[in-house]
Amino acid sequence: MKNYDVMIAGCGPAGICAAIQAGRLGAKTLLVEKNGIAGGTITAAGIAVPGLFDAFGEQLISGIGWELVAETLRTEGCELPDFSREMVDALWKYQVEINPFIFACIAEKALLECGVEIAYHTMLAKVTEFPESWQVTLCAKEGLYDISAAMLIDCTGDGNLTALAGYQVMADAVCQPGSANVVLDGIDYEKINAAALSEAFLQAEAAGEIHYKDLGWFRNQVENGSFLFLQRGGTNGNHIGFINAADSPQKSAMECAAHASVLRAYKFLKRQKGLENISIKSFAPECGVRESRRICGEYIMTKDDYLSGRSFDDALCYSFYYVDIHDMEKGLILENITPGTRPQVPRRIMIPQGATKLMAAGRIVSSDRPANSCLRIQASCMATGQAAGANAVCALKHHFPVGGAPLDEVKEILRQHGAIVPENQESLQA
Repeated sequence: MKNYDVMIAGCGPAGICAAIQAGRLGAKTLLVEKNGIAGGTITAAGIAVPGLFDAFGEQLISGIGWELVAETLRTEGCELPDFSREMVDALWKYQVEINPFIFACIAEKALLECGVEIAYHTMLAKVTEFPESWQVTLCAKEGLYDISAAMLIDCTGDGNLTALAGYQVMADAVCQPGSANVVLDGIDYEKINAAALSEAFLQAEAAGEIHYKDLGWFRNQVENGSFLFLQRGGTNGNHIGFINAADSPQKSAMECAAHASVLRAYKFLKRQKGLENISIKSFAPECGVRESRRICGEYIMTKDDYLSGRSFDDALCYSFYYVDIHDMEKGLILENITPGTRPQVPRRIMIPQGATKLMAAGRIVSSDRPANSCLRIQASCMATGQAAGANAVCALKHHFPVGGAPLDEVKEILRQHGAIVPENQESLQA
């Protein structure tokens, strides 16, 4: 049985940064990923727009995540964003568009250079806790095998590692919808009549051939000719809802629903004027999941904590976004954040209740639904991933539980590796 200092599950934005941080600190690190490429939602779900790294004229998130994104942009020959920019529009417009494959290659190179062992095409099968370590049964192409690790970090996006380890997770009764991302080519925009397209859509819908969610997020969009693929230059990221994709049966159901939705949309569009020659230029192998499960942590971060920029004595990084909840029936539920607010992410929301050798990072951190809609975006996931990696290795070094790692030392490690760490003089009790 191979022994590791740290095992990380999930090679998305959080897992990549957690693993690189652990590897650069000299920890023997294993990174387990069910797909065959790094990046998570960036690559597998086709959502290659990490953000937000800045807020109202200043950079709030740096470190390993930004290092990888910046290197991707430089490799592409693109300019880096000017973080002194004024944010005067919808915040999603300030995300950074990158090439997902280039990002994956750069991330993988960084992982290997710091000694991280990558186990692609591998899934968790069983997790058993012992007083000083964990035994994890993994399922590879050749079958089941066991490894031992002193520390675990859950970056699965669905809390799978936390649940298998026997710690509590939570989920809302109805999760936010996922997005099926497909890029259409061959669109003759000059021949498209939006009103005629809407009328044709309504007739097809009445005949049961299509649903408005196949071509947009909201009914009034398609009725007014504001189809998603026309607004986004051929990209159709339609909603796939009413499924909690935390486990394999439900994730399979989401994928099947996404494929059926894309096929309905393609068949309908192919019959319309100006769209006779459309083709599917690219498609995401997986449906992008916004929300499934979260850990029940030492503290549950609230919307008020986030939007007020509450100060936490154990804050390890920043996050920045507005409340952005996608609801299949109500539409978008948005709540702006006050200019100048700098939301902090405390360590305690990355630790499952009662855990001493387990941390979590990414969209599964302990938070209520509105706060989670802010914390789930990719730059914040990168920041929590790096923070979890630094904290886990520091705890291991001192033979402390993850919640007892010296905060000053963890923060100094993060600073040394380029991260921006909140500087709080006072402690506000949770």
